[in-house]
Amino acid sequence: MGKIVRASPEKRQSKFSTLRDKSFILNETTPFFIKEEYKTLRTNVMFSIPSEGCKVIGVSSAQSMEGKSINCLNLAIAFAQTDARVLLMDCDLRLPRQSSLMGLDAIPGVSNILVGMNKYTEAIKKTELYGLDVILSGDIPPNPSELLASDNMDKLINQLKQHYDYIFIDLPPINLVADTSIVSKFMSGLILVVRASSTKRESIVKAISQLELTGANVIGIVLNGVQVKSRITGKYGKYSKYGDYGNYGT
Repeated sequence: MGKIVRASPEKRQSKFSTLRDKSFILNETTPFFIKEEYKTLRTNVMFSIPSEGCKVIGVSSAQSMEGKSINCLNLAIAFAQTDARVLLMDCDLRLPRQSSLMGLDAIPGVSNILVGMNKYTEAIKKTELYGLDVILSGDIPPNPSELLASDNMDKLINQLKQHYDYIFIDLPPINLVADTSIVSKFMSGLILVVRASSTKRESIVKAISQLELTGANVIGIVLNGVQVKSRITGKYGKYSKYGDYGNYGT
């Protein structure tokens, strides 16, 4: 499957971007109204996938820089707060973000498991985020699509489903590479993140069309970066709001 080239994911993102996104990670000091929005998102996801057993939920975007990684992390945290067994996997093997967001070593991770260098039990990292477990990206491979489409990926997901109630997968932008479409066959549902006043409508339409072709179960949109005034503090801030396709653009 090719040789893995070691590269630090952190070097591929600006320090400013990382520091900014870290400030948005859910914690005890997060404003109340933002916490409530993620609780609402959590509830909507639960009702969107009512089946029993482990739910595998992908989070992606149409283009890059739309906030998919921070929203994937925050949604996983929101579910971990319910005492559910939750795992987050960083399957953006081209430009991973989760390791820099959480300040954890990305290696060993998904790519290392898929090429047989490590067992999945060696790659699971425990966090202090309400008991959330993570498997980070691992080394940057030369062939991400091939790895994600492999039988080893199918085997990995099935193994992990035996130990968790929810698995959240951070995926690459849909319109840039085929990776998300490839992984969609393993998912119970997929959430699309779009950025307010930034993401073009045609990009969203293109992404949705691509997902429909692969039979992905798209359960909704997270509208990211909405400017809203807190009724408590009176200050404006940016946060994420959940909606469905029928409501987008209204």
